[in-house]
Amino acid sequence: MKIFSRSFWLLAPLALVLFSCQEKEGPCGCTYIDTSFRFNVVNDDQVDLLDPSNPDHLVTRDLVVSFLLDGEKVEVYDSKINHLRSYPKIIEPEPLAGVDKYMLNVILNSSEDEEIPTTYLEWKDGSADKLEAEFSYSGNSVMIRKLWLNEDLIWDMQNDGEKPIYELVKDFDQ
Repeated sequence: MKIFSRSFWLLAPLALVLFSCQEKEGPCGCTYIDTSFRFNVVNDDQVDLLDPSNPDHLVTRDLVVSFLLDGEKVEVYDSKINHLRSYPKIIEPEPLAGVDKYMLNVILNSSEDEEIPTTYLEWKDGSADKLEAEFSYSGNSVMIRKLWLNEDLIWDMQNDGEKPIYELVKDFDQ
């Protein structure tokens, strides 16, 4: 005596799978933080000032990075965060990516408490560059929307697309 037909045993597992799964709605629990910008540092003759084969190349101790926080310049350093001990970071050329010069990777001030988060690059000759950024804060994500260098807009995500490696021209009396 058959209690259940053969088709029942074929359809029952399929029905269980289809009706037991619920599609999860809601925001992604992902975190995306993009608060850095890359620069080539060259002189007027287009000599790469970050290239260690250049006898007068820059090293990270030749540069002090400060954030403007509550109206005060605060040097970026936190002994509890290892990656800031070698901050800013000099990155080697990436020929496969079409990058033939060394790059200076600078993490920008992205404080939500600041109206215009400002970062200062203070060079070994006493000169300074001011970086001001506009960020997009969304859920767990932070990303740069616009960046100004010494009051000049150098990058706008909406108009320029992918972040470039910006060429920063510096001449130091050595």
